[in-house]
Amino acid sequence: MKKLVLFLLMVVIVGLPGCSDQQIGNPSGIGVMFDGEPGIFDSSVVFMGTVVGRILSREWGNGVTRVSIALDSQYEDLKKNSLAVVVKNGRMHLNLLSGYGDPLPPGGCISGFVNTASYRWFKFKHLINNVTMSADRRAQHLLARSGLAG
Repeated sequence: MKKLVLFLLMVVIVGLPGCSDQQIGNPSGIGVMFDGEPGIFDSSVVFMGTVVGRILSREWGNGVTRVSIALDSQYEDLKKNSLAVVVKNGRMHLNLLSGYGDPLPPGGCISGFVNTASYRWFKFKHLINNVTMSADRRAQHLLARSGLAG
């Protein structure tokens, strides 16, 4: 009986390392920089009505919130600097600012907007300028202001 228990214990101990929860892609995810506190109540990330990822973590510093998200492997091609996040009904929605964009570097960040009105106002203000470049500059500015840059 003791040998059987010892054998089962050994099988469990040897099998545990293979059961770890591994994250897909970059473990730190994509950083989404919000000016203020977004009212996020759901951990899923949505693109065009489909859940494409999830929230990994949240950090706050100097009035800026950084939310790290991970996209599912089939949606990796969305990781571009032309991507922005808008919080609607407590959920993060991905929006493309333009049809093209450069791939995000590892540990890169994108702009997040706490509501649809702030997103529309941003797009209106940068209608003449390149909205993708403006969003990238905004995200970098918020990252620097937050003190969360690693």
